[in-house]
Amino acid sequence: MALDIKLANKTTEFTNSSVSKIIASKAVGNGILTRNHVNEAAAKAAGLSKGDIYHTAGALKVVVA
Repeated sequence: MALDIKLANKTTEFTNSSVSKIIASKAVGNGILTRNHVNEAAAKAAGLSKGDIYHTAGALKVVVA
């Protein structure tokens, strides 16, 4: 899995294939299953930060603020 990291603007680019492999891993899946939060405020209160993935009753969500 190759990453294209641009240091000038600190952007990391992933291909769809790379993201699919990351998300499909059992470690990531098990981590997300334990992150069941009612809303983003509850997720942030539990220590999640911008970009972290969590779920609300099975609906995947991302902390955006």
